[in-house]
Amino acid sequence: MKHIIHLYYTLKKQENLHHNDIFNYVIPDAWNTYGYSDKRKLRSGEIIVNPYSFYLYTLHNILFDHNNQIKKAIPFVDEKKAKRTWLKKANVYSLMIRSATAWDHDRDNRLTKDNIYHLNDNGTFFKSILLIPHLKRMGINTILLHQPFALCKTYKKFAYADKESVINFTKLDENLKDSLIPELNVEEQCLAFIEACHLYGIRIILEFCPGKIARYNDYVLEHPEWFYWINKEDLRKYHAPICPSLPHNTIPHTYTLKDLYHSEDVMEHISSFQYAPTSHKTLLDHEIDENLTIAPLFSDQINANLTIDEDSTIFNYFEDRSSHTPKNSISKKQAPYLLHDTIRQDLHPGKIIQQSLWDMIHSCVSWYISYLHVDGIHIEKTFLLPEKLQKEIAKNAHKQNSHIAMIAEDTNIENSNAWIHKGYDAISGNSGYEESNISNFNFHTFAYRLKDNPCPMFAASEFFDAKRIASLEHGKTLSIMLHVMNQFLPNGIPLALNGFECFDVQPMQLSEYGDQKYVMSLPKSDLRYQRQAYLDEYYFDYCSKDLNILPFLLEKCHQIRDTYIGAITNIDSCVPVWFDSPKDFGIGYSFILENQALMVICNTNIANSCDLHIHTENLYAELPFSVNAIYQIFSTQDSYRHDVKQDEFKNLSLHFAPGEVKFIEFKPN
Repeated sequence: MKHIIHLYYTLKKQENLHHNDIFNYVIPDAWNTYGYSDKRKLRSGEIIVNPYSFYLYTLHNILFDHNNQIKKAIPFVDEKKAKRTWLKKANVYSLMIRSATAWDHDRDNRLTKDNIYHLNDNGTFFKSILLIPHLKRMGINTILLHQPFALCKTYKKFAYADKESVINFTKLDENLKDSLIPELNVEEQCLAFIEACHLYGIRIILEFCPGKIARYNDYVLEHPEWFYWINKEDLRKYHAPICPSLPHNTIPHTYTLKDLYHSEDVMEHISSFQYAPTSHKTLLDHEIDENLTIAPLFSDQINANLTIDEDSTIFNYFEDRSSHTPKNSISKKQAPYLLHDTIRQDLHPGKIIQQSLWDMIHSCVSWYISYLHVDGIHIEKTFLLPEKLQKEIAKNAHKQNSHIAMIAEDTNIENSNAWIHKGYDAISGNSGYEESNISNFNFHTFAYRLKDNPCPMFAASEFFDAKRIASLEHGKTLSIMLHVMNQFLPNGIPLALNGFECFDVQPMQLSEYGDQKYVMSLPKSDLRYQRQAYLDEYYFDYCSKDLNILPFLLEKCHQIRDTYIGAITNIDSCVPVWFDSPKDFGIGYSFILENQALMVICNTNIANSCDLHIHTENLYAELPFSVNAIYQIFSTQDSYRHDVKQDEFKNLSLHFAPGEVKFIEFKPN
């Protein structure tokens, strides 16, 4: 707790210096969790405050109890029990520090690091501490922390680089340091944020993408051999090479390589690559002195027709070429080259590893665990890593700390067993792309299939690279239904994205494969029109009139979920709810405890009300008690308690509003 305590007393000194200063500094009234009174309220839903006084007052309430003593830390459940069982009970909030607490504090229509008060408009580690009570209220017990590392932007049109264009995997982004407390460096402020989360029983999972990195990175100075090189003038014609004999968006499996290496465009592309320079310089110096530069990354899929990523590149994890490369297709003297198959080093590994590179990746993971004290690591873009390295990362992490949860990004749920054997505890899964497609019953398929999946995976209504759920037709109704139901899917790890409680409609960072119309979800009059939270100066609308809808519902759901969490996370205690037909709009599960049971059912018809006939025979066959009382204890449309009647066959016939979720409790008396 030393960093958060040090931060508090440092801020207290700053507040003494600035106590009598005059500020026209605004924040959303929703941030005023503890009733700070020295404020002036505006019609916009904002309040004018002295930032030093407000943040000190709020931080004091977060850290200290009524006796002015540091609050006792909320103990982590299962800390001394089976390894990583906590992950099954995780309720995750995806947090991008830079945008999470961004606000136009000085009202100049910009979100800068240095506003007129020389304070941050962008989000910071310190300001993110203010969100902890808000997240805790919704039942969040885990934060997925997106790349907090320094980025390098060179060519792209956005304000910031892609979140994987990292300069150095252990160099935190200086932009995330808060100017309110200049005495603390960015690492100290990051550690204070993590300590504050741990104080409230919130774990941290760090997103880590070791396969992709900024072209202008720190590592090139000592290890130019880790990268692929071309002559700088070849950048003008550099593109993802085309193979006319293969279809659009072909994955570079081994059977495709014969055709790939017969393409003239591919061979011309390969010939432009040069051996890595031997001198130790920055990339800029290599470009000036030797006319050499690092080759930019492009899609791993052949004939994808996507632009190259000029900001980033990948590592060359091997000293030799893959044995899958067709014989006699490439000269033995050919320099290492970046091609679709070398991008997919999980499919086409070499035999001689770049040991210094692998050691660097392992040292980074060790640093996250021992220095940042994270509780889990989400490995992003796993297809860029050799399978052997994937396994080593998990093995070494668990060896250092057996409670560290390892999650692999993989949207193909058929690969779940493979990831278990590689040492991973969960996968990201495909829910963020499937759940919103309710008209084709994709949510039905996902929800009922999830129970039997070999490992847990995220239960999310949206992913950062997809459209936001609230931007769809009846989006608010759909968002409520999915976020509530995701709390009660066996084998699912509920995941909510930044801004979901504001019903945010702009994509975080829409994939190149996504429909670009969703980037224009806001009206042109909105400052965030065509902007994306992970790429642009962006804020979430904490002044929205609908801000409290989802937090209120999830607060109630959390109380119920907490009662039944033992059954929700025990597959043997979960019973699917059946209806008259698989094409009925209902989805549901029942969760059985020793002396009570809970049935959670939703109407996936978000446009119309409907009546659902709910069968109970499979539930009653599993109950360890005789049912004498049935109640509706809560619903997303009705917070009151009601008796529920059975028909002569002990089934239930209930009326549902559009998208409504009902909670039905069965008791022996």
